[in-house]
Amino acid sequence: MALDAATAKEMIQKLADDRANYLDTLSRAHDVLAKALEASATGKSPPKLTSDAVRRNTTTSILDIESLKKSSTFSPEDSDTDDNESMFAQEPLPKEIYDEEGLRRHLREFKWTSFDRDIIGDVLHNKQLLQRTAIFPVTVGPVDDRSHLSHYSIFDVGKDGAPLPIQRAGQKPVSKAQATFNNIKSINADASRTREAVGRITIVREPSPLLFAALHYTMTPHFDMEEIFQMLVEDKTKAHTHRPFSPDHRHQRTFVFTIDFFTIIGDDCQPMSWQKADQDIGSWDTHIPISRCSSVVALSLVGQPARQVKNKARRAEQKIGQIFDPFAPWHVLSIQSYPDWKHSIDAHDSTRHYVNGPEAFLITLRAEFKDAQKRLLEVYNRISDLVRMPSNFMFSKAARDRLLFEDEHFTFSRRYFWAHQSLGIMNEDIQEMSLTYRKVFTESVWDGSSKIVWPGDESVSSRYANWRKRMRKLREDIESELQGLENIASMNLEKMKEIKGLRDNLFSGTSVLESRKSVDQAMITVQQGHNIKLLTLVTIFFLPLTFVTSVFGMTNMDPDEGFLRFGIVTAVVCVPTYFLIGSLNTTSGAHFWRKKTAQFFAAIGRIIGSLFALFGYRPQWANGPSNSYPDLSHTRPLHQRSQSAREGMAARENNSPPLASPAYTDPFNRRPTLIPSATKDSGSQNELRHTSTTTTVQFEEEGETGPKHLIRKLDQGDHRKTKTWSNSNGQGVVAMDRNTRHSTSLHGIPEVDNSRRDELSEQDGWVRRVLTWGSGSTKKRRGSEKGEREV
Repeated sequence: MALDAATAKEMIQKLADDRANYLDTLSRAHDVLAKALEASATGKSPPKLTSDAVRRNTTTSILDIESLKKSSTFSPEDSDTDDNESMFAQEPLPKEIYDEEGLRRHLREFKWTSFDRDIIGDVLHNKQLLQRTAIFPVTVGPVDDRSHLSHYSIFDVGKDGAPLPIQRAGQKPVSKAQATFNNIKSINADASRTREAVGRITIVREPSPLLFAALHYTMTPHFDMEEIFQMLVEDKTKAHTHRPFSPDHRHQRTFVFTIDFFTIIGDDCQPMSWQKADQDIGSWDTHIPISRCSSVVALSLVGQPARQVKNKARRAEQKIGQIFDPFAPWHVLSIQSYPDWKHSIDAHDSTRHYVNGPEAFLITLRAEFKDAQKRLLEVYNRISDLVRMPSNFMFSKAARDRLLFEDEHFTFSRRYFWAHQSLGIMNEDIQEMSLTYRKVFTESVWDGSSKIVWPGDESVSSRYANWRKRMRKLREDIESELQGLENIASMNLEKMKEIKGLRDNLFSGTSVLESRKSVDQAMITVQQGHNIKLLTLVTIFFLPLTFVTSVFGMTNMDPDEGFLRFGIVTAVVCVPTYFLIGSLNTTSGAHFWRKKTAQFFAAIGRIIGSLFALFGYRPQWANGPSNSYPDLSHTRPLHQRSQSAREGMAARENNSPPLASPAYTDPFNRRPTLIPSATKDSGSQNELRHTSTTTTVQFEEEGETGPKHLIRKLDQGDHRKTKTWSNSNGQGVVAMDRNTRHSTSLHGIPEVDNSRRDELSEQDGWVRRVLTWGSGSTKKRRGSEKGEREV
């Protein structure tokens, strides 16, 4: 097969790259073997020689190499053995170079936001740091800003899609912060290297404030770092897809996804100043130190826009948006702020091949979901251990009582409350992660039908078809990690139910214990009451005796006087006092004296009122209880209705109101009651008829003629308490309340004489009340209903 010049040149370049990689690998193997010889000569333990040590960055510690070997998730499906480089992104990244002087200027001149100051505020306020020669620590080992605990993984991805860690040849040992900056300060700047990078993966774990500033300085041309810092500080999982209509070109190029949840603070780790964390980071059996943690995974597509899209929104300020090619040069940035040692550092290695930036972005995001699952599962296990029953629960009564009854410090109530609420907040974080993912990564993103997020389906070209095939497998992996998170949420729900049962049992046992204590306390109180009562009775018993003896013990009394007078006075004072106290000590006696006292004061009032009446003045309070009720004789009816059509017409012709039913206004402010109308009977003047019940009452006269008495029945089901009667002398209304034993007269029936007010008897559900008109004498009457039943 004939080769054209371009193809031959490309193959030569590939051979040169392979030669450089081979020599680089030999150099690393040489360094490892030299260290082994040096260690054996000095008596130290030699380093372990593994393929990772040869292939990876030699600055990685032996502990990191072993953790890689144990936790590697590599599978043959992750490796792409297709030698056709046309399937991968081919355009290299533009050359970039940064230095420490530029970082100083950036720190001085950039307009930092409040979120930026929350993260790197210590650096901005340290003027000595900006003035010293070396801005980064020069000491290899622990430093004050804790940058020695930071970790980085930086890969350059070539045209074959393989991510290779960046190596600085001949670099002397420097601090962790200086090494990190040396690896991120340039891109494709080494002319001696024939392998150009089409993509850069930058992963920084637990960066110090100065490293945050360095990332802000080097990544600002590609990412909106102010927005990324804000997403880190805010306690919320969120995502920003490509925004083609944003005026900021970085928003058009970038895809940002942030994850926020909880983790357990690791040994010798310390949360950052802007992270919400437990104040007491010590860990013991009854305490779990927890901190909020967050990470950001961002993708930026470099180069010129591939096409444009129109904004169909009516009020859009920018009508045309820019869409970038998914196979353009790219940057993937991952900032992980986790105060623990559970980072996965095997997400990227040279065995994998990434066709473009979106694939590398999704693999990095998958690793973050996996780390979240690992951290949240540990929190669940620690909380389960915290609320789990002790091993001797079934055999120790003391252990059971300690869990069933709360102590004075409310230890278990606090523990169950914290555990229940913490699991609930964890579930909210998991739900937020799942919802954010499903909201952003819709079906159109995965099949390529989206016009904004990575457009292009399998029909575009074979490269797109290969990419979409890999995306389907990657989607399954990511959703499998999300399913693991949702399983943890289900486990949290079950554990919350268990904790709620433990808490309810604790409350029940404590309530029973408290109720028993309350009963005992009540018995003590009752006993104290009896004691006080006994003491009071003893005191009252001696009170009149003390009074008498104090009187007869005066110095002006005749000392030769006999005891007869003393005995008489003692009996006169003590016996009534003891009788009064004894009667007041009973319910019936107290009621009796209360009634008699009221009658006494009422009589005094009438006497005083009579004295005032001699001078032509009668106070309102001297009229007795019945006068306290209003006169209802002129009460306006609730409504008027004629007894017949003829009477109604006659009333209108004579301009007089028709016969109406008067309204009774309750003197005790209850609801008004319509009194039923009564018809005028032409029969005997001793016969009264109630029109609503047709009850006839006959009176046997034994004295003067005329209506002297009125007997009425209170129907227990009739709540109106009033009846309307008519007789030959006129219409009258008697209102009587069964409880207060008061009466009110209407329409010409005079008030009840106060002297007869209390004459009331009840028998077999009948109530008899004697009402007196005028000055006629009152005599006993008998009435019967329908002439049969005696009242």
